[in-house]
Amino acid sequence: MEQIIRSPIYDPSSSLPDLTGKVALVTGSNSPIGIGWNIANQLALKGAKVYVHGRTLEKARAGIAAILSQLGSNSSNAKVAASRLEPFVVDLGDLKAVRDTAVAFVEREARLDILVHNAMTWVLDFNSAFIISDNNSLAQVPELDEYGIAKSMTINHIAPFLLTLELLPLMKSTAQSHPGVRIVTLSSVAHTFTTSGVRYDSLSSVNDNLGESADVLKRYAYSKLANVLFAKELQRKLDKAGIQAVSVSVHPGNVKTGGIFCIRSMLMFYLPPFSDGALKYFGPEAFSKLEGHLEPLQGALAPLFAAAATEVWTERDGGKDKLNWTGAYVMPYGVPSPVDESEAAKDPKLAKELWETTEKILAENVGISVSF
Repeated sequence: MEQIIRSPIYDPSSSLPDLTGKVALVTGSNSPIGIGWNIANQLALKGAKVYVHGRTLEKARAGIAAILSQLGSNSSNAKVAASRLEPFVVDLGDLKAVRDTAVAFVEREARLDILVHNAMTWVLDFNSAFIISDNNSLAQVPELDEYGIAKSMTINHIAPFLLTLELLPLMKSTAQSHPGVRIVTLSSVAHTFTTSGVRYDSLSSVNDNLGESADVLKRYAYSKLANVLFAKELQRKLDKAGIQAVSVSVHPGNVKTGGIFCIRSMLMFYLPPFSDGALKYFGPEAFSKLEGHLEPLQGALAPLFAAAATEVWTERDGGKDKLNWTGAYVMPYGVPSPVDESEAAKDPKLAKELWETTEKILAENVGISVSF
């Protein structure tokens, strides 16, 4: 994918405000080589209380330890940061666990100012069969969870949707006394790769089976479009309810993270980091394709700006010579960019359809009733 940068790079240490007193939760934030960890780290450095997410307590604590280690264990900064870093443990592939963990969070935490949905998956299994389709793209039979939902959609869209709604009472109360709550959902320019006529009107369409198999990149793009539509419909509902919050989706850039992307012979692959199996499968020359990709901290800058910059709130509605941040699609290194949205991403009817179908899937397939 072409690297597209729409605004100058910035230094978060000088460009972002002090966040002391604010509470943030960043999903997928336990790995120092990932975007999420760098977001969590920078928020903590600016004084926020940060919940570091991992699928296990061990992983979440490792992410916290990595943040503290760079400060020096005996420094005053490290001692203060240690009191502001907390683990948030849940497997986002387990929707009932997502609900229960969110409910427990609301019961014990007094506020939530920043929610960043960073965790994602491609759900590629190198031990299972791949199919080269007629258009020379890589395909694989979708892997379904116990509720019959494609795992890529469960983790990339439905879990963030459910987590947001379960945490909404806390964010609503926070916004009443501290206006400017942020919900940031990481998406991708890959959302533009979806075909025309895309729908989210049933479980079948959400699974995007496309017959017996689906193009891996297309399924990923389908879930990333869902992220953009979710952020827009969430903003519409926030505005209608009078909740003082901003919801945006973000393309972080093409980033060298725990999952490494490369192009070879018109195919896109996912290479697990430091994987001998992946190296044997594709060859070490695949890594040369990463030239020009952003480092994880650079990839964190756009979502960081959306999550913490003062002007995102003070200039949220746009106006003369101002950018509209409400429901925006944000490009690196932190600027709303409607020109980079697909036509489907701008369709309010499709956004509403996705929202209603997601509620229906949760109620009928998972047994969880949610509403805004």
